[in-house]
Amino acid sequence: MNLVEVPNIEWHIAHACNLTCYGCGHFSNHAHKGVVKYKELEVWYKSWHNKILPLNINILGGEPLLNKDIYNILDLTRKYWNNPKTTIALVTNGFLLYKYPDLPKYLKNNNIELHLSKHSNDKEYVEKFQSAIDIANNWRDEYDIFFKIFYSTEEWYEIYKGYGNNMMPFEDNDHEESWNNCSTGQDCFQILDNKIYKCSPLAYLQLQKEIYTLSEKWNHYLQYKPLESTATQEEVQEFFNRKAESYCSMCPKNPKLITHKNPMVPRSKYERENIKVINVQR
Repeated sequence: MNLVEVPNIEWHIAHACNLTCYGCGHFSNHAHKGVVKYKELEVWYKSWHNKILPLNINILGGEPLLNKDIYNILDLTRKYWNNPKTTIALVTNGFLLYKYPDLPKYLKNNNIELHLSKHSNDKEYVEKFQSAIDIANNWRDEYDIFFKIFYSTEEWYEIYKGYGNNMMPFEDNDHEESWNNCSTGQDCFQILDNKIYKCSPLAYLQLQKEIYTLSEKWNHYLQYKPLESTATQEEVQEFFNRKAESYCSMCPKNPKLITHKNPMVPRSKYERENIKVINVQR
């Protein structure tokens, strides 16, 4: 069977996050909880590894290191996605690296990269992030793992308005331009619940619906149909060939950069500030 080559695909192994980054494209700043269990991931892997050939896989969240089964998950991921053309990366904010002293061994044994994502230039945040960099540098020197920093501070865009129940889509009514200027990445495919979604906002909007009372303006986007694991290879190919769709209108056609404050602000304070300041017309 010919596998459909996919430039990039990713999935959460934890929906929860230990940071509160405003405007998160995965909605991880909205108090989601829980992790994806090993056995559930294995179902996903079994369903898709004989259908698609990802060139890049990102294991993330939320914050993936909130999943304490991380070692076994790394082993499992490389077991199923073992094509030499496939690069796998663990993408983390790094604040929990110190809890996993054996992590570099598993990264090395499975040829998995470590990517640290920097979310703010706030002084307090930068000081703590430097501690994560120091750990990663030591691991790189001792274990010869591949490590790099992804500077989210330079390409973090506002893709929805408001917070929680008051969250709203942009609806600039120009899905072609929203696609052309897509700030989440035109190849930001996501696996969630064994289905593949076009992008992270469409995938994790489902989680938002579970805990918030969303405006009816989200109804169209909640009706999005992801790719089912029962799809034929022709249907899989057609899915990954799609470009602009009406669902792209949930994001702005001219996205604006966000300058983060300190994403280490406690969630209770973060929520009070955002719910008070942001009062979008429903």
